[in-house]
Amino acid sequence: MDIFNCDVHDKKKLALFINKRNEWKRLLLEGSPHSIYNQIVRLLWNDAVFRTFNEARRLTIEHSSPNCGLNGPLLRLLDEGFVASQIMAIRRLTDRNFREPEKAVISLIRVIDDIKKHSNLITRENYLCYDGTSYDEPNFMDDPPKWTQWKTRQSNFDKMSGIPEDMRARSDEIEKSLIKHLEKNLRACDGPRRYANKFIAHASDPQTNPALSEEEKKITLDKLDECYRAILRTASFLGTVLLYEFSLGGLPTPQYDHLKNLEKPMVNKENKQKLYNYWRNRNQEVDDWENNLWDGMINK
Repeated sequence: MDIFNCDVHDKKKLALFINKRNEWKRLLLEGSPHSIYNQIVRLLWNDAVFRTFNEARRLTIEHSSPNCGLNGPLLRLLDEGFVASQIMAIRRLTDRNFREPEKAVISLIRVIDDIKKHSNLITRENYLCYDGTSYDEPNFMDDPPKWTQWKTRQSNFDKMSGIPEDMRARSDEIEKSLIKHLEKNLRACDGPRRYANKFIAHASDPQTNPALSEEEKKITLDKLDECYRAILRTASFLGTVLLYEFSLGGLPTPQYDHLKNLEKPMVNKENKQKLYNYWRNRNQEVDDWENNLWDGMINK
């Protein structure tokens, strides 16, 4: 869209707004593997897979049968892997950006910080008219969809700016409190972030770093839900309202039978002995690493 054909008085500010809007849209919604949209899809998908398996585990325990069973070490590995991957995904989505461009990250906090920094560009006329929409209300009978879009954008901006309909002006800006509220939403992730820093991303030394409280050490599905909800609602608000594009939506619809083979054992009886042998061989291989400890330690 040629900005000179847009119904905006301040063309310079419009050009800056469009540039920033495109950047926020790229980080939030576009096809990069690390876009916020794709990060959230993976986060929610992995959670649903785990919870479905967890429900299968509950059913197996509740309705015990000699034909069904669970392997303790494998379950522990699954639980630990799930917690680690989900906590780190939450941390990534709520990381602040680095100042050095080569260390840039894609996160919700980065987008919110940038919106805060450039909030003066988000004026009513820019928000409404950046794509060629007229600032003045169109005739409903001429084009009902266009009128509906105009009405929705104006209503959105009324709420974002805190300005009533009868006091609208082209130069209206969004309220600073709106950005603070977006930041406040994501504070639900503060506890899991601290857990990630002390137990997952780093092996924190309790003698030099304050220990987490007993409550902070407990990562429950309910706590994860609080983070998911805050992340999804914040990202969807940015995508649906502030960018006026689309909601991030919920879980993707699988295009295959995602529960296939759950009713089958992992290995048959004939192969179980092979697994015992594999375990013994691996154990011996690791033990051998401790032999000849001086090898490679002294230059000859």
